[in-house]
Amino acid sequence: MNATAPARHEVPLTGAAREAWESALDLWGVHLHDARLAPGAGLAHGAPAWFTFPPEITVDPVMVEQFGGSAELESVFAHEIGHHVLAPSTRIDALKIRHQLARALLAAGAPSLREQDLALLSNLWSDLLVNARVANLQRVRDAAGGPGGEPGIVRFARLFYRSGLKTTNRLWWVYVRCHELTWGLPAGTLAARQPPAADTALRAAPITDGPDLDDIPQRYREQEKALRAARAATAQAQLDLLRFVTTHPEADARLAARLVRTFAADPVGGALRFGVLAAPYLVEEGLTRTGTGAGVVDGASPAFPCNADGAPATGEEVGRVLADRRMSGPVPTRDTEGFDDVDEAQRQGDHHQRGGDDEAPDGGQGFGVARTLEIYATSDAAAVLAAAYRAQAAPWVRPFTRPRPAQPTAELPGPIDAWEVGDDLADLDWPQTLQAGSVVIPGVTTRRLTYLDDDPTLLDEAGLELDLYIDSSGSMPHPSHGSPAVLAGTILALSVLRGGGRVRVTSFSGPGQVAGSDFSRDHVGIVNDLAWFFAGGTSFPLDLLDARYRPLPRARDDMVRHLVVLSDDGLVSMFGVGNGQFAHVAKDTRAKLTTATLVLLDHRRSVDALAAEAGYDVLYLDTMDQAPEICSWLAKVLHG
Repeated sequence: MNATAPARHEVPLTGAAREAWESALDLWGVHLHDARLAPGAGLAHGAPAWFTFPPEITVDPVMVEQFGGSAELESVFAHEIGHHVLAPSTRIDALKIRHQLARALLAAGAPSLREQDLALLSNLWSDLLVNARVANLQRVRDAAGGPGGEPGIVRFARLFYRSGLKTTNRLWWVYVRCHELTWGLPAGTLAARQPPAADTALRAAPITDGPDLDDIPQRYREQEKALRAARAATAQAQLDLLRFVTTHPEADARLAARLVRTFAADPVGGALRFGVLAAPYLVEEGLTRTGTGAGVVDGASPAFPCNADGAPATGEEVGRVLADRRMSGPVPTRDTEGFDDVDEAQRQGDHHQRGGDDEAPDGGQGFGVARTLEIYATSDAAAVLAAAYRAQAAPWVRPFTRPRPAQPTAELPGPIDAWEVGDDLADLDWPQTLQAGSVVIPGVTTRRLTYLDDDPTLLDEAGLELDLYIDSSGSMPHPSHGSPAVLAGTILALSVLRGGGRVRVTSFSGPGQVAGSDFSRDHVGIVNDLAWFFAGGTSFPLDLLDARYRPLPRARDDMVRHLVVLSDDGLVSMFGVGNGQFAHVAKDTRAKLTTATLVLLDHRRSVDALAAEAGYDVLYLDTMDQAPEICSWLAKVLHG
């Protein structure tokens, strides 16, 4: 292929291209706005065709022609349409697939999550499902008019995947061999009969001793010794991991073909299992000098992604991904039995995750906050942080409720939304689902009816307030690494918000180190206030507490005020120790509150007498990891 591409421009969808497009739409039985023909754009993108969200398809006919595939333009269109109909079908499912593959990479021993690895695995898995379906649809259609020949997608694959016959990339061989098995083609049609041999040479540069230590200035010798020891440890760790990683291309290709058949209509459900098969090849390649397969001239290679939707996930999208329980289920093993039993393991894997845990008790990754931030590194960190803590808090939340006079409100029908796998089955709207297509495909044609609140001010009239103070001194866990204290605060906050109340969060550390905002129902802002971290000493802001509560009247029956403090040792400052002029504030404030509770990690019980005298209840923790469970229990007790 020439390195110099034609000038980029769009051309009308006419003639043979129009016929191929209409035929591809009829094949899937869907309607989409016209595909874009952009000659010359494929070289810069790295693929002859690609799709984006909102649904749009772009094809470079020049690159298709250079592959010799002009006669199979219908199959090119059908493949890209399949990404919008089947896999991933929606942007949320695309993010879920990516999330599952990230879990598989970590389970395989990947030292970090690289965007190109996630994009590659996601594209390979989606392509396998789409190509299998396109071939089946073409066979059924062509056979209806008489004896059908080889499906067009298979004919195009002979051109597009010809690098499989001489590739040195083991993952690409598995992928192409899987197509042979899925389509019932003889071995050697698309992939070489024998897979490429594994390369056992370490990718890491050889470690040299460098200059003699005696030649290094005295003040740098200890650092040099430590550096050499670290390099040696890293090399040994890479060697150990390389010995541990085992890949079996032929067996893996057969298992992958089985997954394609089993999860033909459930790309999210099969993504994790496919990742378990494919991820070790990327880990293996990262540790060795394995080549990357044939280049553009010789045909397709793993570097040919057709998903061009690179927009960062929003906080709402991350929240929808994390709300799917499949994202924290156990990771199956590579053997057949593990693939069969994982569904039951996921059903039994109802566990509560702590803020700092990346591994769930049942063997899978629950993904703590740090890993979640890494996966969604291009997204707004504050929104991702809020979504991560909300997802982890969800099993613990106990909504606060207060009896109040019945007040009829009308639910106004809202927009029709996609019903995703993992959503409440009761939300499924069958009439809208059946209108979307005669074949019900979960997450694709399934729909749910949303509602609008006709009286949004009702929640603000609940008369329920939570004033939450969280210690962000250096002895507390860092929120971005997973903090049980922040998770506990999120549990309390969401319990109040779901009961119609308001929450105010104050993060405090040393003198003058105070952050937060006023009462709010903004869950993102609340979680980010909880995650503010000073890492200083511990000095409770009594002056702020006094300024807030001194002007207020006592709590009435129609106004419930809860005050909760999350801290470890050093909270004696709340009762005036070291700050005598405000020693009365805690007790005076208690008279304005309905309840006041301290959740403390204080093995010495240093505030017992002071708290009792001021009228505060104290819940002691043995470890900070107990904070989420204690606060879930506290939420249940407080709401009665």
